[in-house]
Amino acid sequence: MKRTPLPRLDLRLARMGMRQAFPVPHAEADRAVEVAMAAAAEAVSGALRAGTRVPGFQLRDTRGNPVSLDQLLVEGPVVLNFFRGAWCAFGEESLARLAATYSLIANAAAAALAIAPPTARTSADRRLPIPELVDVDMKVARSFGLAFELPAELRQQYLDLGYVPPRTRRANTFLVPIPATYLIDQEGMIVLAHIDPDYRHHPQNEALLSALQALRARSMAREKAARRPGGERRFGRDG
Repeated sequence: MKRTPLPRLDLRLARMGMRQAFPVPHAEADRAVEVAMAAAAEAVSGALRAGTRVPGFQLRDTRGNPVSLDQLLVEGPVVLNFFRGAWCAFGEESLARLAATYSLIANAAAAALAIAPPTARTSADRRLPIPELVDVDMKVARSFGLAFELPAELRQQYLDLGYVPPRTRRANTFLVPIPATYLIDQEGMIVLAHIDPDYRHHPQNEALLSALQALRARSMAREKAARRPGGERRFGRDG
């Protein structure tokens, strides 16, 4: 399959709201990354993978509008980007990189959503084409298996950055989202999953776009076959 070149990332987007992830000496920052990655790596085995049906959900975007995954899937595939939130510089840059591919995602007749827990810090100047959904108490992230317990030694640093841990039924918990990008077909099945406990890495957008193109080609082939004499045309999650 011909590889689709990514559009050049607008560095202004990548820098919007950027700040140091850990405003501490390098050695201490490196230690904080290692501790967080180790905790996330233990939890990531429980995340949803390709070939799994996703749970439906409805969340509100940053403007308060309700957005339903099931309703979007009626129209076409959906790209879900779980990121850490505006408090995390790496999460902001990752989202900006994905937003730079939005036109190609839309051209493949797909929708894209960004999902993050509430945060005490926002990027008011950011103008990205991808709707950002607020995952209160990380209910959706947890249903996808994208949450890990942050070690106690890092919790104050995250609070200082503006992170707001979700409320849970268990006392003294401090859950943090695991970044992930999913491509979901109209039947609600995961076609591609990129999950990385190292939050400093960016999603593989080339692989995402290639998978989208393949999914689009299969969909068009099915529609063409359904139009033939005797063919049955079926759509959406029932087809």
